[in-house]
Amino acid sequence: MISQLKLATASDVDSITLLLSDMQDEVQEVEINQDITRKSILNSLNEHVNWFVFEDENGKIFGTCYLQSVHNYWQIEKRYYLGGFYIAPSHRKQGRFKDLNHQLKNWVTQHNGVQICCHIHEDNVHSLNTFSSVDVLPTEYRLC
Repeated sequence: MISQLKLATASDVDSITLLLSDMQDEVQEVEINQDITRKSILNSLNEHVNWFVFEDENGKIFGTCYLQSVHNYWQIEKRYYLGGFYIAPSHRKQGRFKDLNHQLKNWVTQHNGVQICCHIHEDNVHSLNTFSSVDVLPTEYRLC
């Protein structure tokens, strides 16, 4: 299976919005308003948030995520926050995550980055297992 990480443009926003809506339906955390989500994504593109879409070997978009530079006071190199990561159920368990993770790490390195961080809820066993499969280790963190 070939997966391609593609930097998203405004023309991909509708696809990203649908994927994020599917993600929220799946995890049932909150209901989202697609119009607000679409506008937020468009605004974030103008604020230097790097949205990506994942394409399969047939050019079909099957997932999305974003990387946002997080200011690092101690180093010149950047840290990137990973959010909105979603792979459609039709494309899971095919080995795509490892390849996409590798491509994301390469993108970060090419953009003066040294670290990718994200938040995963402790009850989200699927995501915890997926990320641990590529040696992403959880750290002790408490949200106050």
